[in-house]
Amino acid sequence: MGNDEAASGSSSGISHGGALLTGYQALRAEGFLCDVTLEAEGNELPAHRSLLACSSDYFRALFKSHTRESRAPVIHLHVPLAAGLQRLLDFIYTAWLPLSMDTVEDTLEAASYLQVTEALGLCGCYLERQLGPENCCFAANVAARFGLVHTLGAAERCILNPASLRAVLGAPDVARVPEARLLGLALALAWLRQEQEAERLAHCAALLERVRFGLVPTDMLRVYSGSGLTLPSQVKGLIIQALNYHTSPSRQPLMQGEQTSVRSPQTRILLVGGCRRREVVTEEVVVPRRAARGRGAAQEPEEEEEEEEQVEEEEEWELTQDVVAFDVYNHRWRSLTRLPAPLLGHSVCAAGNFLFVLGVESPSGGGSSPIADGLRAVMAQVHRYDPRFHAWTTVPAMREARSHFWCGAVAEGLLAVGGLGAGGEALASVEMYDLRRDRWTAAGALPWALHGHAGAVGKCGVVYVSGGKAGRGEGGASSLRDVFSLGPGEQAWSKRAPMGTARFGHHMAALRGAVFAFLGRYEPFSEIERYDPGTDQWARLRPLPYDRFCYRLAVVEETVLLLDSRQVPTRNVVGYDLDLDRWEDTGCALPWAWSGLQCAVLQLAEGGDEEREGEAGEAPDLVLGLMG
Repeated sequence: MGNDEAASGSSSGISHGGALLTGYQALRAEGFLCDVTLEAEGNELPAHRSLLACSSDYFRALFKSHTRESRAPVIHLHVPLAAGLQRLLDFIYTAWLPLSMDTVEDTLEAASYLQVTEALGLCGCYLERQLGPENCCFAANVAARFGLVHTLGAAERCILNPASLRAVLGAPDVARVPEARLLGLALALAWLRQEQEAERLAHCAALLERVRFGLVPTDMLRVYSGSGLTLPSQVKGLIIQALNYHTSPSRQPLMQGEQTSVRSPQTRILLVGGCRRREVVTEEVVVPRRAARGRGAAQEPEEEEEEEEQVEEEEEWELTQDVVAFDVYNHRWRSLTRLPAPLLGHSVCAAGNFLFVLGVESPSGGGSSPIADGLRAVMAQVHRYDPRFHAWTTVPAMREARSHFWCGAVAEGLLAVGGLGAGGEALASVEMYDLRRDRWTAAGALPWALHGHAGAVGKCGVVYVSGGKAGRGEGGASSLRDVFSLGPGEQAWSKRAPMGTARFGHHMAALRGAVFAFLGRYEPFSEIERYDPGTDQWARLRPLPYDRFCYRLAVVEETVLLLDSRQVPTRNVVGYDLDLDRWEDTGCALPWAWSGLQCAVLQLAEGGDEEREGEAGEAPDLVLGLMG
C-alpha cells in the first residue's frame, strides 16, 4: 500500500468475496430473491441471475439477449446429467468443487456447456494430479474432448513411459490396436528413451515380455529375429516360441496361452453359412406366409415337407458366404469374414479359439439357390478360421463325405459323427481328426446309421449323441429317442436311457454336469429335457413357449440361446435361464431371416477384416528406421 493510499484512509477487504458468496448461499437456502429456476432432467434448481451472469459466459450472454428465454422464470438446460449441473451450481455459490474420477466427466460436460471457465481449469488440474497408468488413457481422452490442452499433454507424457506402457501391454483388451503396432511402440520407446545398452535392454525386456508374439505376423517376427537387433534372451525365446507356433498350424489349437490369446474379454456368437432371405429384417422376424399352427396340431412329416418345399419356392432364399458376429451383451451384429464357398448342411465347432467348418451340401449346378434342381453334392472338405489374423486355411478333408452330421471338439481332436453320405444314405461311421498328427482316423462306429441327430461333449470329455433318423433324407423313417455315449479312449458306444421325446433336427448342450436336449422338427410339443449322467435319467423342464424349428443353439456364460427359426411368432433370439428354468425374450432380432446356418462361440478382437488391411508392415519400418 502506497503512502498516498494510506493518507486517504482506504483499505482492501480481502475476505469480502468470500463473505459475498456466503451471503448468496444464505439467500439461496432461504429461496429469497431467487429470480430464475434452472431445470434439467426434471430437477429444478433456484438461482440468482446476477451471480450466474458473473460466473458463466453462457448465462451472461443469455441474460443480455432480447429473447423470451432471457426473461423466462424457468430455463430448460440440455446438459447430459442433472448431477453435473447441481455440482456446478454448488461451485458457483461456494467456490468449492468436489471431484472424483467417476464425476469429473459429468462436471466437465456441465462446465463446458455453461462456459464456466474456472470449473474447467479445476477439473483439468484434478485430472493431472490423479494421473497414473490405470487412468492416463481415460484422462487423455477426456482432456482432448473438452480442449484441456495442458492436461492432454500431461496425460500423453504419462502414457508414453515404460511403466504405463507395461500396463497397456499387460492389459487383456487393447481395442482396435494390432499386436504388431504394440510391438513397434514398445521397441521404439525402449530405443528412444535410453542411451546406454544395459538400460536399453532392461527396459526392452520389461516391455517386450508383455507383447503377445503369437499375434504378430510371421514375416514380421522373421524381420526382428534376423535383423541383428540386440534383444534380451527371454524376448528371443518368446520370438522363437511364436515362430514355432506359426510353423505348426495343425497343432495351434493345442498351443494356446496368453501369448496367442486375442486381447478381448468378451465372446461372440458366429453365424456361419446356410441360406437367408434377400429381404433384410431389422426389428421383427418375417413369418412365412402361412398361419402358425398351434402347439398340439403337428402334421405328418410327409405333409409338412410338401408344404415347406412350396413355401421355400415362394420365398426368395439364397446361399450366403457371410460369417456374422453377434455381440450378446450389446445386441449388435457385424460382418466378420466370408466363407471360402457357400455352405449348407455343414457342421461347425470351436477348438482352441479356432472355428472349424466341416462338410458341405451344395447344389450340383454350383449356383447360389438352395432350391436347385437335381442332387446336392456332399463333400468332405474342412476349413479353419483364425480370428487372430482373420485368415482361412484348408484342413485335410474327412475320410468320408458327409452332411447333416454332428461334430465336436474332444481331447486333442475333432469328432465327426454320422450324417448323410455322398449318395444320400445315412452313415454310422465316426472319424477323429488328430490335431497333433494333422490327419483323420476312423473311430468307433455308431450302433446304426444316423442323420439329423444332436450331440454334446459332457463332463470328463464324454460325448453324447441323441435322436435323429436312420433312413434316407427327412422322410421314410421315424424320429428316434435313443441316446449313446462315448468316453475318452473308448472304441464302442454305450446305450443310455432314451429321451422322453423322439427328436430329429434338435440340439443338445452340456452344462453344469448335465446334458440338455432341446426341441427338434415335427414335435407336437416344445418339450425340453435334462439328462443326469450319474443316475442315467431324463427329467422334463419348462417347454419353450414359442414353436420353432431349423433354429441354432449357442451357449454363452451358461445361458442357452436359440437363434433363428423358420417358424417364429416372436423375436429371433430367446434365452434359457438354468437357475430359474425360464425362457426369456432377449429383444434382439437377427439381421436377416436365416435357415440352415450353424453357430459357434469364439473370442474375437474388436474390428473386422477391413480395419486390419495394410497394418502388418508398419511397425518394422518404424523400429528398423531407428536402428539405421
